[in-house]
Amino acid sequence: MHWLPLILCLALLRLAQALSSSGNRLLVVTEQPAQKGNYSQFWGDLENRTSVTVDHFNYDAVSASEKHDVLLLPRPSALRKDVKHLFGADGLIAFPRAVAQELGASSPLLAPIIRAPDTAYSFNPKEEAESAEEPFAVGSQIAIVSSMQARNSARFTVLGSAEALGNTWFEAKVKTQGGEEVETSNRAFAKHLSAWTFMEIGVLKVGKVEHHLSTISESGSRNDSVTQAGYLNPKIYRIKNDVVSVMSRYATMQIGQADPDR
Repeated sequence: MHWLPLILCLALLRLAQALSSSGNRLLVVTEQPAQKGNYSQFWGDLENRTSVTVDHFNYDAVSASEKHDVLLLPRPSALRKDVKHLFGADGLIAFPRAVAQELGASSPLLAPIIRAPDTAYSFNPKEEAESAEEPFAVGSQIAIVSSMQARNSARFTVLGSAEALGNTWFEAKVKTQGGEEVETSNRAFAKHLSAWTFMEIGVLKVGKVEHHLSTISESGSRNDSVTQAGYLNPKIYRIKNDVVSVMSRYATMQIGQADPDR
């Protein structure tokens, strides 16, 4: 009896239960075919063969001069101008032997954080001829990092390269195809990605709630002009009491900081 598929199915069940109970999860995908195949049932499509994502124009010329399987990608840009950018900064991120994710349009809750460039494609070294003719996914169809925020606000993030979180690639020296030597920003990106996943940033929180009885002045209409005529936050009200309620909110936009919600 093969225990690995059963164990992975139980892991998926526990993952679904965790999301249902507002638990946040960060899934780092390896290139093991069994793991990718089982998680494909839960999260779009993951390449189910021994494959990597390659790009002959955006790779590390030092560590992947022949295979081109270490992608050098910029930090993601903001989706819209009016949206706070949580993952963007200067520098390149190294994604060694990344697993391709094809999200499709199966769920409006899924969102890519980092997409592959137009020149990238999913490549299977063991089936080179077949992969060249029918690649799993190409270009912007491939998501390297993707996320989901469920209806209960639980967050789930999938990172397609486990090696990207290794010490080897934290602030490593890499070389672009043009010969420019730069330092990777894997450490900073991992910090922001985990902070968003576990709700340290990008969260709207209620800071303070105050409510009290109010009176209506002769010149005011209903609660347009009121003065406090009781005490703050009483435990009970009568059915026809006029009440004033004030709620202050703030949004966590940076690690360790909070920006007031204006």
